[in-house]
Amino acid sequence: MATMKDIARQAETSITTVSRVLNYDKSLSISDDLRRKIFEVAQKLHYKTPRNRSKVTVKKKLRIGIIMWYDVQEEIDDPYYMQIRRGIEQLAMKSEIETVLLYRNQDEYRIQTLGKVDGLICVGKFSSAQIEQFNRLTNHLVFVDSSPEEELYDSIVIDFHSAVREVLQLLLQEGYNKIGYLGGVEYVSKHIRLGERRELVFRDFLYQRNKLHTKYIHVGSFSVESGYQLMKDALGKKDHADAYFCANDSIAFGAMRAIREAGLDIPGDIALVGFNDHPNSAYTFPPLTTVRVFTEFMGEQALLSMIEQTNGRHIALKKIIPTTLVKRDSI
Repeated sequence: MATMKDIARQAETSITTVSRVLNYDKSLSISDDLRRKIFEVAQKLHYKTPRNRSKVTVKKKLRIGIIMWYDVQEEIDDPYYMQIRRGIEQLAMKSEIETVLLYRNQDEYRIQTLGKVDGLICVGKFSSAQIEQFNRLTNHLVFVDSSPEEELYDSIVIDFHSAVREVLQLLLQEGYNKIGYLGGVEYVSKHIRLGERRELVFRDFLYQRNKLHTKYIHVGSFSVESGYQLMKDALGKKDHADAYFCANDSIAFGAMRAIREAGLDIPGDIALVGFNDHPNSAYTFPPLTTVRVFTEFMGEQALLSMIEQTNGRHIALKKIIPTTLVKRDSI
């Protein structure tokens, strides 16, 4: 079983620093690169904190609801949220915590089907009206991948700003000046559309450097099929980018197929970068450069926050999980 000493050795830092990073010590002043490296080594070694190696101590038998922003088919198409859910459920099983799962159904959450629960872990993005609905069922709420009303609710999020900036800095350093974006649209309901965070950072970063070309931005949905169609549309124009940042790996997989069908080479003609580090990303041709998100770890942290709430903590916490850029052969 991996120890903090093993992590410290591979990350080339002290055991104390490793301990403080893995315990979210906000007073610790270290570089983002070292912080990400520690998390990456910890995941590679399958490190578990002492409280995660066995069941977590809880003061009473808990029944926790997991509310999924996606419906079942969307979760299959984009496994990002599935991996977060898996992290919650695996730790819950070890800790003898009962979980009950609720997917979105035609833009609704039929929370009455959950029965009595001690808390809700809400995975995805939700409207104010939906959050109010959840709050009527329980006042113990934890949000994953969004952070509404941070003074009231616990949240677990990733640092999208740093992640996208790192991708774009790499592409510029590699000499790509015509950089495109393939993304999706997010809705919390039929009538409420969200500004997609990766696209917002993408636009701002390149605009500040006078390198934003909006004609290279193509938006559909977060699926393989959409990535394929978006790239076909891009290649059908007179001018296309020489590198594309894809909002998730599923989009990148579809884009790869469209590029190959057009008789073009990756990365010789077009470079690609994905997001999430899907398990298949290392086995595409060529292997996909992507941003690794510690999704199962996010799920674990959500359940730990819920346990702390039910054990009596009343102050809301926001945990920001770093990402790491995995360089492969698609650029």
